[in-house]
Amino acid sequence: MKLTTAFVALAALAGIGAEAQAVCSSNAARKEIRSLSPAEWSSTANTLKRMQDYGWFQWFAYVHTANFNVIHNCEIFLPWHRRFLKDFENVGRQFTPTFALPYWDEVRDYANPAASTVLTTAYAGSNGVGSNRCVQNGLQNGWTMTYPSNHCLRRQYNNGNTINPMYSPEYIQSLLSRSKNMAQLRPAIEFSIHGAVHLALGGDMVQNYSPNDFAFWLHHANIDRLWFVWQMQDPNQNFWSATGVDTAGKAVGLNTALPYYSDPITNMMYPGRNGMCFSYDNFGTVTQKKRSLTEENTQKCRQRPVVTLPQLPDLVEGVFDDVNNVLADSESVIKETITNLLPEPMLNKWFPTLANNNTVTYTAEDIPEAPVVAEVPEDINTHSDLSAPSLSSESFEIAGEVVDSSYYSSPQGEVIDGDEYSASTVEVSTVYTSSVPTAAPTEAPSGSESEELGSESESDYSSSEATVAVPIPSHDASESYNANDSADYSVNYQIFDVSANPDVSGLDGVGPTYLMPNPFPFTRGFIQMHGYSINELKQHYALAQQFVGDMNAAGYQSPYAKGAKNLTSA
Repeated sequence: MKLTTAFVALAALAGIGAEAQAVCSSNAARKEIRSLSPAEWSSTANTLKRMQDYGWFQWFAYVHTANFNVIHNCEIFLPWHRRFLKDFENVGRQFTPTFALPYWDEVRDYANPAASTVLTTAYAGSNGVGSNRCVQNGLQNGWTMTYPSNHCLRRQYNNGNTINPMYSPEYIQSLLSRSKNMAQLRPAIEFSIHGAVHLALGGDMVQNYSPNDFAFWLHHANIDRLWFVWQMQDPNQNFWSATGVDTAGKAVGLNTALPYYSDPITNMMYPGRNGMCFSYDNFGTVTQKKRSLTEENTQKCRQRPVVTLPQLPDLVEGVFDDVNNVLADSESVIKETITNLLPEPMLNKWFPTLANNNTVTYTAEDIPEAPVVAEVPEDINTHSDLSAPSLSSESFEIAGEVVDSSYYSSPQGEVIDGDEYSASTVEVSTVYTSSVPTAAPTEAPSGSESEELGSESESDYSSSEATVAVPIPSHDASESYNANDSADYSVNYQIFDVSANPDVSGLDGVGPTYLMPNPFPFTRGFIQMHGYSINELKQHYALAQQFVGDMNAAGYQSPYAKGAKNLTSA
């Protein structure tokens, strides 16, 4: 059955309508992917496969590519991706009304990411194999990704068949604790765990069209969750914080319109309202009455409510024996661990919101009224009038869109070495005549019609013949992110810098069984692709190294430091 009206297109893509300023009547409950029941994951996987069949993965890859240069490296980053995630989730809910986008709490796996069950045949699949680095197991095994041209889903881990250590849950908690506004939080997240996961997986994940990989959606759902954790860390200070600049250096605020969308940032800020109809499993749905900015918080000194965590495995020598079996969110576990083990000076330096016996936990009733209330534009999807692509063709065409051929080619994979680079040195791939979607498929059905999808004919879709030249990044680019670059990495990267702390001694006089490793740094190509400042990144990375050194010198033992029990690519 065809559903082609503009109203359906808008509702399916944005989930925002006449009641946009009202509390959501229902919310998609996002869970950590490993906590899904077998039935929940089966339903999720089936929905994602149908979205692939109907052209949605390539559509979202195209939208991300077309806007890439204005949605990263600026304070547009978090609100834009929150909207992008919700669009993807709303499309899934047209196929399966109960669909909710899972997230991957990657920092649980920071010590040995490749051993995570998320990266196995059970979920998102593992490393690519062969000369084309095709993923041959998991959800997307056998899928043909059609943007920017037909190819298998590709991955290439950044250390052969393993992945170098990423950022620890303790460090991410420290970033959240030390960030006082959006202008501090965004680079802290984007320059750490965000980039680290993209680089860890390689392949499609280090391209502008990374939404081809379902790991992108798992990853960005977790990035969004971390933003929400920070918002609720101190609602009066954080919840409505949108300070910063865009890529042109123009000030960003709550009334700033998101690129591609015409929505203001203020409509992205409140999960559970304004069309952001989702919640996370470590938070209740935020739908209670908001408080006034001028209202005195008379409950400021109240004690932390009792939080019941899932049953945790026993610690063995201070660590979980297998982090795949730990179902509690990492923030809750880490907060408990660091407040019990670290001395007050360490808490003051790295975790100020947890120092001085701070036991306040905020709830929805502590969220202040929005300082800016923006009207929802009637036209929330400026692309809704374009015709849908022909899903039967091997490629898509573009109509009414201009794709700048100056988009960067795939990263070339050099690690930060201290030298500044010139933008003119960025290599641009050969421009081919390629094809991209004309518009989002608008025929996503309502839940009651989902069973009829398989019987629709090719004539239910229309296409445009127009084509333009767009750059096609080389699919071999991610090969530069591997152990063959060890000669370069050895100068800049040491997994354990014991020489800096030769007398590592724990709080009990004994060093930790598992030292905290330094996170793997960004590569030069990834930096150039995003337009990052090497000097700014060096400052952030130096701070991460200092944190690791301090934690090891204090003898702190992360409960997640052992990683998964067995390394497997099954």
